[in-house]
Amino acid sequence: MLQPTQTQNNSENKRVSYRGGNFFYLFAGLLLMLLTVPYAQHLPVIGRYSLTLIFNAFMLIAVWSLTGTHRLFYAGLGLALAISLISGSSALGLANQSLEIAGLCLMLTFAGISAWIAAWHVFTLRRVDFNSLVGAFCVYLLIGFIWAILFRLLQLLGLATFSGLTSTDEPFAQVTYFSFVTLVSLGYGDITPTSGLARVLSYFEALTGQFYLAVLVACLVGAFVAQYRSSQ
Repeated sequence: MLQPTQTQNNSENKRVSYRGGNFFYLFAGLLLMLLTVPYAQHLPVIGRYSLTLIFNAFMLIAVWSLTGTHRLFYAGLGLALAISLISGSSALGLANQSLEIAGLCLMLTFAGISAWIAAWHVFTLRRVDFNSLVGAFCVYLLIGFIWAILFRLLQLLGLATFSGLTSTDEPFAQVTYFSFVTLVSLGYGDITPTSGLARVLSYFEALTGQFYLAVLVACLVGAFVAQYRSSQ
């Protein structure tokens, strides 16, 4: 009679351990991305393509540190290698719009998987601690990057247009700036969407950012209250 109970406890401990992923690697990668994006085109030799390599390396480490499962790790490894291959081809002078679109689609998939894993850990948390707060912030940053990739992808496909973009700056850096300004509802107005689809996606991003913060605060407060009551 004791053995099933012990097995059940071990299973529960494994689930708790799975949910407690380390978000600091992911946070370091995202922070490095934010700091690198504006200056990527000025980096020596491979310029903006080094940004993709940094994205691959840190996001792969993040997925591995969060999941701990071979299936998702190999899926992330495959995506990272494919993106690196496309970036390497572009850096060697083989760049074309089709390759860039393919790379953006893979990056969108990669970022989406990372956001899903991080959100799963954060919103199934049982304890409120510093790691869970870092994870929540990572999800918020990932939302901004996902929308930036989507904006650039639709721009290449001719489905989204923006005014205020300059020809001297890296396009992805500009849409990333616009994405995060929209996410936090700053609305500076230096870059504005001009097509219908771009406008729809812009206000949906602003709504997502606001609702995410509201849901996050509610979840953290609920978890904190439950944690406090269980300790009494």
